[in-house]
Amino acid sequence: MAIVYETDILIIGTGGAGLRAAAEAHENGAKVLLVSKSRAGYNNCTIVAGAGYLAAVGGMTPEEHRERTLSVGKGVNDPKLVEVLTEEGGERVLELKKYGLDVKVHKGGIHVGDEETVLGQGITLPMVRYLKERGVPFVDNVIVTRLLKEEDRIIGAVGYSSDEKQPVIFSAKAVILATGGAGALYKRTDCPLKTTGDGYSLAYHAGARLRDMEFVQFFPMALAEPGAPPLLVDGALVEQGKIVNVMGEEIPVKHKVTERPFIARSRDLLSRAMMVEIMEGGGVEGAVLIDAREVMKRAKPEDFFGMGGYEFYRDKVGAHERPFRVAPLSHFCMGGVVANTRGETDVRGLFAAGEVVGGAHGANRHGGNALTEVTVFGARAGARAAEYAGGVEHGDAEASAEPELERYMRIAGREHGYRPVNIMAVLRETMWEKAGIVRDGDMLVEAYEKLQELRDNSRQILAQHGKPMMAALEVIMALDAAEMIIRAAMERRESRGAHYRRDHRWEDPAWRRTIIVSKKGEAMQLTNAALGEAFR
Repeated sequence: MAIVYETDILIIGTGGAGLRAAAEAHENGAKVLLVSKSRAGYNNCTIVAGAGYLAAVGGMTPEEHRERTLSVGKGVNDPKLVEVLTEEGGERVLELKKYGLDVKVHKGGIHVGDEETVLGQGITLPMVRYLKERGVPFVDNVIVTRLLKEEDRIIGAVGYSSDEKQPVIFSAKAVILATGGAGALYKRTDCPLKTTGDGYSLAYHAGARLRDMEFVQFFPMALAEPGAPPLLVDGALVEQGKIVNVMGEEIPVKHKVTERPFIARSRDLLSRAMMVEIMEGGGVEGAVLIDAREVMKRAKPEDFFGMGGYEFYRDKVGAHERPFRVAPLSHFCMGGVVANTRGETDVRGLFAAGEVVGGAHGANRHGGNALTEVTVFGARAGARAAEYAGGVEHGDAEASAEPELERYMRIAGREHGYRPVNIMAVLRETMWEKAGIVRDGDMLVEAYEKLQELRDNSRQILAQHGKPMMAALEVIMALDAAEMIIRAAMERRESRGAHYRRDHRWEDPAWRRTIIVSKKGEAMQLTNAALGEAFR
């Protein structure tokens, strides 16, 4: 038995990209359905974002936006994607007002919400409300595990509902991947824990190519105090405070990290410098220190917008009395599916938008560009998918889903095996320790060997119906995403942006290329292409 839905366009994910794509596709006359692993609009990276967009508004020009994006991306951005992002960004972020978002313009971008709005809830929740008021349906708590094909085109998808405890088949003329990244593959992250790379696995097994998977961005400044939540630390505490090791040496000065603001322009170099200090004995229990005592003396409450508040840092952290601990965490994936400026992938009927797509950010993402990207390319993918769906018919999704339904039955029918929570815990530890901020060839080989051991275990994964089944299916796809990151990091024998190999410490002009991941038979294949040639 399986639940069956039929729609013109299936959108997988209800973060910023999926919601914006849905609005555009609906406005273009398509029948749209959105599916997500949790409640619509929740448990995605948009809702935990800081709600700031970088764009050519308030006096910034598209040329300035382009220069900043390319400079931070270390020369390997896809030029066509950057052109569209920076030319259309200003217009697209301003039109968010029509979806009920509270947009405040400043030089170089917008901010959504006010002081009472919790992070990105001012983005996703108004968008969900806007779509529901127009009759667009949502299906919650379903993990999509396979895209369905008939001959050479996508005809839908199949997944599993943890609420209904049974499979779900979606018959669709087109599918838009808006599943976000894979930040939760790492032990320390600010991404929701369901952000484990589903979209990468779905695209890979459907025959799409992926690019730049070695470039994983770590946010350098997050609380690492015992018992405190890993809140991101920004603003005056970072820019005016002193980031120091246990000897009191200023880390940015020691490691020549100069581009400010650090959080917007130097995420890669500062994260790298901090982790090197930790690994070489300059840290304290996996962290370094911020001395912000002088900052706290002259601080105003508005200096702490979105960061926990002045009272939090005074009363809970004690930042006015002593240095406090901070450490990087996994934040964003620059790599992803190969797609053109209209969201089209290699596979007919498969579109993608947002963090699941690679190329726009190159080797490192500028702060504020993530939300602008989901807005610009979500709209474009929604429009193109609606146009495409108007010219094709439904396929036989139920017949194509049979092999996946049989796999679900095998997993649920086991009496002995490995628990998904244990496999995921080992995977996250491995990715953090061996394929994280600082890497080298030996570490990556060790990561790959551990990954293969976990793959073997996953073939005997054990789960009962409901949430345990969703966790089992999730971890199997997470292993695919992790392998892409590890293999691509092995391949790129240089250091660039967020990818730092201590056995290849410098940028190499010969590596100003794009590493492509694709499926050949049952094997993962890696090749490389010249910049701008990844999508043909």
